[in-house]
Amino acid sequence: MSEPTSIQQFDEERADGYDDRIRRIAPGYDVLHGLLSSVMAATLGDEAHLLVVGAGTGAEIAAMGEVQPGWRFTAVDPSPEMLARCRERMAGTDLDGRVEYVCERVEDLSSGRTFDGATSIFVSHFLQTREAKEQYVESIARRLRSGAPFVFADLYDPEDEADQLWAAWQEWFARVGASDEEVERTFSKMEDEISFVLEEELNQILQATGFAECTRVYQSFLWGAWWTQRG
Repeated sequence: MSEPTSIQQFDEERADGYDDRIRRIAPGYDVLHGLLSSVMAATLGDEAHLLVVGAGTGAEIAAMGEVQPGWRFTAVDPSPEMLARCRERMAGTDLDGRVEYVCERVEDLSSGRTFDGATSIFVSHFLQTREAKEQYVESIARRLRSGAPFVFADLYDPEDEADQLWAAWQEWFARVGASDEEVERTFSKMEDEISFVLEEELNQILQATGFAECTRVYQSFLWGAWWTQRG
């Protein structure tokens, strides 16, 4: 079993403010979800069942489901508060009937199930060790059919550009209204909680767990998103 992570500490207060907070700290958040829909659609048909890991408040389900009426989703999240926000987002829409909600870690999901594709948005950067990341990704891989697309997004280490992008990101955060104290607090917290790894290491983890080499499809400061396929 992988170690507990701060993704499991999204209590009611953090869940309530998540949608506003993530848009302030992750520039291009909504653009990312639009891209996600297109990337997944490029390798899937009109009918598909997707595994959404760390579903949170359901932003990626809403984005994909709106343009793909034949897709179904299994939303997995260990935080009951976050999953409750996901339910609320889908309530009263046709998506509610296309989503199954599972409040547990993906590692504990029934191993007999297989999916046509999977997403993991802003989850695995909370896992602090290489072993924990590999266990997490492997648990997704073994629940996918061969050739299934997998799109994931995380904070990462762009190596030579990291210092400049880190500084630019703080500057951007201040420009959208964060006080000096909030900038300091937010970025110090990320340094404590987030495991920034090189893109090369991400590829190594993917290939060690059954995926092909990944292709980056999005970057905003230190946020990146990649596409790969199950071998």
